[in-house]
Amino acid sequence: MTSAQAVAQAFVDQLVGQSSFPGAAVWAGDRNGTIAHAAAGKLSPSSGKDVTTETPFWIASCTKLVTVIALLQLVEQGKVDLDSPADKYVPGITKLQVIEADGSLRPPKRQPTVRELASHTSGQTYPFFNEAVDAYCAKNGIDAFGCAKSSIEAPMIADPGTRWEYGSSIDWCGQIVEAVSGQDLDGYFKEHIFKPLGIKGMTFKPQTGGLLAPKSGTTYRDPADGSIHEIPHPLQQDESKIEVQYGGAGLYASAGEYGQILVALLNRGTHPKGGQILKPETVELLFEEQLSAELVKDLDRPVMATQPKVTNPFSILPGFEKQWCFGGCVANNLPNGRGRGIWWAGIMNHYWFISLDRGTCGMVQVNQYPFFLEPVVVPFFFDFEPKIHNIVDPRKEE
Repeated sequence: MTSAQAVAQAFVDQLVGQSSFPGAAVWAGDRNGTIAHAAAGKLSPSSGKDVTTETPFWIASCTKLVTVIALLQLVEQGKVDLDSPADKYVPGITKLQVIEADGSLRPPKRQPTVRELASHTSGQTYPFFNEAVDAYCAKNGIDAFGCAKSSIEAPMIADPGTRWEYGSSIDWCGQIVEAVSGQDLDGYFKEHIFKPLGIKGMTFKPQTGGLLAPKSGTTYRDPADGSIHEIPHPLQQDESKIEVQYGGAGLYASAGEYGQILVALLNRGTHPKGGQILKPETVELLFEEQLSAELVKDLDRPVMATQPKVTNPFSILPGFEKQWCFGGCVANNLPNGRGRGIWWAGIMNHYWFISLDRGTCGMVQVNQYPFFLEPVVVPFFFDFEPKIHNIVDPRKEE
C-alpha cells in the first residue's frame, strides 16, 4: 500500500508542477496525530525561499474554527450564553445597520444572538460577496482586511435570523471572546488552545513573532490565461495599525500546527498527547447542524463575486446535501468516502476537512488569490482526501 507520506508528497508535487502553484503544503492526520506532511515549491515566483512544512501562511477564514472553539470554551464555563443577544457582551455591535439594495440604511429589527453570529445567520456578509456592501465599503474607505474597527462594522444585508450568509460575524465572536476573557485573541488562543496542543507558531502577529519577513507578499492567478502575478499581502502588515484581531480571518499557521486542532476535535476535544480544548459534549455541539429547513436552502444559493481578484463566484457543493454547524460546512454524503464530517476553507485557497466516520483530517495550503481555484479544490477533496481515508480506514467496497 502507498504510504500517506508518499501520497502527500505526490500531491504537492502535482500542485507545483502540473497545476503551476508557486508553492504548496499539505498535511493529513488520524486520531493518533500526524500521518503525513509535505511541501514543495517557493513562496512566490521571485522568492528564493522554499515552502517547507514549517512555513506559516495567512489562513484567513480557517481562523473561524479556532475562534468558535474559544467561544465554546466560554459557553462551557457559563460565561457566554449562545441564545443571548450579542450586545450583552459587545455593545458596539448595535452600530450595525441593514443596507437595502438602493444603498439606504435602516436599523435591524433586532440584535443578533451569539448563536446567529457563530452560525452565519446574523445578516452580515463580506464586501467581495455583495454589491451593496462592496459599494458602501468603497465609498467609505473600508478595507475588509485592513484590521480597522470599521472593517467589522460594515452593514448587514438581512435582519438577524432570516438568512444564512457567509461573512464577518465570527469577527464579532472574537470580540465577545476578548470582552469576556479580558485578553486579546492572540493571548487567549495561545493560553487556552495552542499551549494545550503544543502549538507554538500560530499567531495574529507573525512579524512580532519572527515568523515572516515584513511586507510578505502573495500571488494572484489570472483566470483569463492562468498567469501568476505577485501582489502585496491583502491583510494589514503593519502590526502597529491592527485595531482588530480578526476572529474570522486573522491567523497565520502552518498546516501541521493547524492540524493539531483537527486531531483534537477527532478525539472529542482531547489531543492524543493529552491536552484538552473542549469537553466531548461541546465538540458534539460544535458539529451540530444549526440551520432550519428554510435557512438551509441558502446554502444552495450561488455566491457572487464583486471583487474578481479576491474570489471567483462559486457554489457550495451543488447537488449534494449539506448543512452548517459552528465548525463549518456539514457534508455527509460526498462521493469521496468521508461519511459524517465537516470542511471549510480560507480565501487564499487553504482547505481542510474532518471525517468523523473515517477518523481522518487534512489541510492544504497554496496561498493564492482568487478563492475557489478548481486546480486545488477538486484534487484535494476528491483525490487526496479519499486516498487518506483508504490508508487510515480501508474498506473493501472502495
